[in-house]
Amino acid sequence: MSLELSLLHCFCQNRKVETTNYGYVESLENLGRELKLLFELCHRYYEEFPGDSIDKQDFIQYYKLNYPNSKSEELHVELINQLYNTKVSEELLNKYIDQLIERHSATKIVNKLLPVVEGDKYDVLHSVRDDVDSFVDTLNNPPDSVAVPIPCELSVEQLIEQEINDLGLAWPIPLLGDIIGGMRRKTLGLVYAFVDSGKTSFAMACTARWAEQLHETDEYIAYCGNEEAVERLRLRLVQAITGWTRGQIREDGKKANQLAIAGGLNNIKLFGNITTGKQIEYVLKEYKPYCLVIDQAPNVEIKTKKTQEGVAYLETLFKWYRKLCNIYDVGIMGVAQGTGEAEDTKYLKLSDIYGARVAIQGALDWAVGIGRKVNDPVDENMRYFNVPKNKLADGDGGRFAIEFDKYRCKYGE
Repeated sequence: MSLELSLLHCFCQNRKVETTNYGYVESLENLGRELKLLFELCHRYYEEFPGDSIDKQDFIQYYKLNYPNSKSEELHVELINQLYNTKVSEELLNKYIDQLIERHSATKIVNKLLPVVEGDKYDVLHSVRDDVDSFVDTLNNPPDSVAVPIPCELSVEQLIEQEINDLGLAWPIPLLGDIIGGMRRKTLGLVYAFVDSGKTSFAMACTARWAEQLHETDEYIAYCGNEEAVERLRLRLVQAITGWTRGQIREDGKKANQLAIAGGLNNIKLFGNITTGKQIEYVLKEYKPYCLVIDQAPNVEIKTKKTQEGVAYLETLFKWYRKLCNIYDVGIMGVAQGTGEAEDTKYLKLSDIYGARVAIQGALDWAVGIGRKVNDPVDENMRYFNVPKNKLADGDGGRFAIEFDKYRCKYGE
């Protein structure tokens, strides 16, 4: 208990310390009831009154005002007296936080494992890894409630270097680069189209082009799929890198392999059956990719505080993707289906993203719709690109038509 009282002492002595660290305490699930009440009381006091600290007598009086008939008054007042008599160094604050989180995480794990040791449960041990990962995540990625706003004070020279001169990775279609600029870190985009219009082929073409530019570096492109078999995806990736058809690859597999490796195949980490947020975060932590492609992005499941479905869930999911971009310094390109209205349509609108309304669109830096005409033999190999949303480069939209070679995953100009 002395650890918790030491931390609470720091909170009472310094408003800024409480403001920037209360979120850690709030996130603990097994904090003792008495201590939790005092931490919450301290937080409410700062919300209600000005001042940089809380005097002991003020804290006691505030407690009595909020809990005038408490049967635990004697215990709580004694705890308040103890915390003010505790000698604490604010220089050790971060260690207090880390130790507190670790202790409570360990308690959670032990409580899970005790029934296993006593023979009352089984098939529990594997779930402990999630608790360990959660502990590490809390240390590395503080809760939103402890994120302190920091003003941007970059110089004009720094802005030029970061926002104008940083060209990112070139797209396989230069016309798209003229509109959006290159694929850059900390950006979130979406490619969408009706069924069988070339979404995955385009994602493969992008992955191949980006990997080519990262060849002979230690940077990676991560491709996470959840629809097609991963073996089929890898074959399509080889086609996109080499420009060969399946028949050509079958005839000279050795040469195809050499060309694929020379084109950056080893700079791509390809994953299949990626269906959960935990899997996505594992890829980001383990491989630290320059950019991440998620095909299909709306099909990923994440845990939410309350049950959500449909539009509400998609809004939460894509806000989560946006957060990942910033936390892991990664560019994310999602792939999604178009609505029924997108069938046999050239230039798709933002409203043609399936199931989204404005839930997905609001989180995006850019969106690219791929349209096609299905009943016109003249247009059979043509794809119609529209950029209805763009917050990058000069912020302009644009549209163009381009020929698509589905046998090689290639888009010509």
